[in-house]
Amino acid sequence: MRLFQRAAFGAAVMLLSGSALATGAFAADNIAADLDQPLWYQAPSEKTLELAKIDDLSSTVVSDGQRGEKGVLGSSIQLTHEQIEKVKAGKFKVAISLGWLGDDWASEQLNGLKETFASLGIEVVAETNANWDDAKQISDLDSIAVLKPDLLVSIPLNGQTTAAAYKRIAEAGTKVVFIDQAVDGMDPGKDYVSIVSSDNLALGMYIADELARAIGGKGDVAAMYFANDFYVTNLRYEGFVARLMAKYPDVKLVAAAGHDDPNKGQEVAQALLARYPNLNGLYGSWSIPAMGAATAAQIAGLSPENFKIVCENFDQIVAANMAGKGFIAGISSQRPYDQGAAEAKVGALALIGETTPPYVVVPPLAVNRENLPASYKTIYRHDLPAEMSAALSN
Repeated sequence: MRLFQRAAFGAAVMLLSGSALATGAFAADNIAADLDQPLWYQAPSEKTLELAKIDDLSSTVVSDGQRGEKGVLGSSIQLTHEQIEKVKAGKFKVAISLGWLGDDWASEQLNGLKETFASLGIEVVAETNANWDDAKQISDLDSIAVLKPDLLVSIPLNGQTTAAAYKRIAEAGTKVVFIDQAVDGMDPGKDYVSIVSSDNLALGMYIADELARAIGGKGDVAAMYFANDFYVTNLRYEGFVARLMAKYPDVKLVAAAGHDDPNKGQEVAQALLARYPNLNGLYGSWSIPAMGAATAAQIAGLSPENFKIVCENFDQIVAANMAGKGFIAGISSQRPYDQGAAEAKVGALALIGETTPPYVVVPPLAVNRENLPASYKTIYRHDLPAEMSAALSN
């Protein structure tokens, strides 16, 4: 999910090295001891570090839910012929409330939802876009409540401020499926059906894999994380750190910086590069901040041959940069269409009274220049665009 809680967007939050490492039972020589971690950071547990040793995570559930729920693979959520007929006979109605639209993740997520609902005979009666505004999302939810849909699928922008609006809908009898995170004061199986998300710890681990691969398994790197306390992005950063600790002793994380606005990626990266001019690579958060970091690297006189950037989310802009031998050397991608389809299936099963798992995860996909065409087809369900294919062949 791209998902990012947009409270207090403004100046970038600079959190560079200089204070004590967040406390935890485990440490590693390749994670700088004076790294200034975000307030929400938790050092990897023994369980996470053991999972971080597994090379192929495609059939392993790495993440737990917000309340410790065990994850279930989205591919296991299927409806029988009889269940499909029962859903169709119910003539159910669903509302979809998204936090934003206009990027590839949201578009593919919506496609997965709507196409799966159509195949099940579930009518979409509302489709809202809060445009990163908590107050707008609350208003959207209040408008949806008037329609009294049987099901709501939604990603909360803020788990605290929007909670009352979601509770009102659930209390009125609408079943709720959350995308990526639940809100405060609502419990699975009681107040909502399930959370469906990417396996975000695994996603962070694949980011570490791609960065290590890109720099040849050795060197100094930095990380640019999302500073706000948002569960899924927290997990990605924690997974990244865990994988470095478990598998890449010669890749040293020497600096970290936080941003609370993806459009500040260039500013944050410039500060990092000014202080650490000899970095070999950077975890650039998701696509927009990562492209800002690419601009910062270019301004600093670096080249894609000696400085590598990896990120989460397989948007067109980073795919094109990768194809053209730019700074983007690796991507750990969510599977938004598959996630949307899983959300729709979980919701459909709940509508006919079936028990569903409280936390459903969709495994990520590691993308680099070598597997770019196949990865693009997996995520977008059509071939790599001609201009990217041409750039890839050069």
